[in-house]
Amino acid sequence: MTDAYDPGLRRLALALAPKELRARAGVYVGVGGPSYETPAECRLLRRLGADAVGEEGARQGTGGRGTG
Repeated sequence: MTDAYDPGLRRLALALAPKELRARAGVYVGVGGPSYETPAECRLLRRLGADAVGEEGARQGTGGRGTG
């Protein structure tokens, strides 16, 4: 899903993020869990374009976007 999060809020979050965080826009990959990804899985996801990997963000983002 593209634009799971409001574009205006994403821009605001990036603008307000502390410089030392080095926040930037990127590709989030949601995985099923509950387990950590192996180093090999992380390398694969990175090669496929992932910048960050997690469990909850994808479900919450798509659920919120789907309900408006």
